[in-house]
Amino acid sequence: MKKRANFLIVLIIIFGVGISFFMYFPKSIENALNRIKYPFEVGEILASQQIDENLTAVIYTNKEEKSNLQNAIVRKRGIFYDVIETNGSVHIEKPKQLESGQLRTQVLISWYDKSDKYVIMAVAYDEDVSTITYLNQELIQLNVNGYRLFLGYGIGEYDEMHMFDKNGNCLEQIKE
Repeated sequence: MKKRANFLIVLIIIFGVGISFFMYFPKSIENALNRIKYPFEVGEILASQQIDENLTAVIYTNKEEKSNLQNAIVRKRGIFYDVIETNGSVHIEKPKQLESGQLRTQVLISWYDKSDKYVIMAVAYDEDVSTITYLNQELIQLNVNGYRLFLGYGIGEYDEMHMFDKNGNCLEQIKE
């Protein structure tokens, strides 16, 4: 009888630890992002792109200030997710006709896995910007809530990005 009671107690403890373990780790990308508070709390996830077998790049807004945008790299391990990289933020606004001297885009490049793997995110402020390339790769254009976001990923060393208008003409970073 005593062996049976001890076995039952051990079984209950193992079951409790298993349930606690399962509840502790995030089971969605949003839950994993909400666990981090730096540099700001997650508002809305605008886009995500799988960049590797178990890695996803996520673009999201600040909960307090919706005009700040950040990207994170999230790794899936089994059924759980964890954030492996976050970087600074960029300001977003809807594209418009800019005046001379204004910045056409803002860019954020995230390097991850302590290597030359990167995720690049750009926000176009100028309606003339049609295409952005980085390391000879055309970035994916995302039209989210009226914003023109560009996203890309790959392997390579730091380089300049290039912007083009709809006619294929190269544009300068600062509007002339």
